Amino acid sequence: MIVDLPDFDSVNRLADLDAGRYIVIESTYHLAGTSPCHAILTEMVAPGTGRPVGADLQVVFRDGATLFRDFAIARDGAWRDSYGAKAPALADLMPLELARFVLVRRRGILVDHDGFGGLEVSLGPGVDNGP
Repeated sequence: MIVDLPDFDSVNRLADLDAGRYIVIESTYHLAGTSPCHAILTEMVAPGTGRPVGADLQVVFRDGATLFRDFAIARDGAWRDSYGAKAPALADLMPLELARFVLVRRRGILVDHDGFGGLEVSLGPGVDNGP
């Protein structure tokens, strides 16, 4: 979704995405067999194509430390992370440790993006695939 957080310097900006309606899907993952350690991946999906165009990743570690990155589709079609690294697939930019995490909840809502970085929840239906 590319959240513009204070004190978080990213090459990606929500305002860079085209105006229009998007599906925002939030997926929560837990690291099995450990004390609380979870990741939240929030993807902004273009409904016409079903393809994500932006994403945020927040990982909360056992000691309370957090990792935050955002990702966007660059003009050349590659994924780009907060720091400017590029790869053909979003998974290629994710921390390797996430492969051990298990999906526990996925939910989504429709939002309207004004083209300037503003989001408003749409009156359309949402999606909830978890407890």
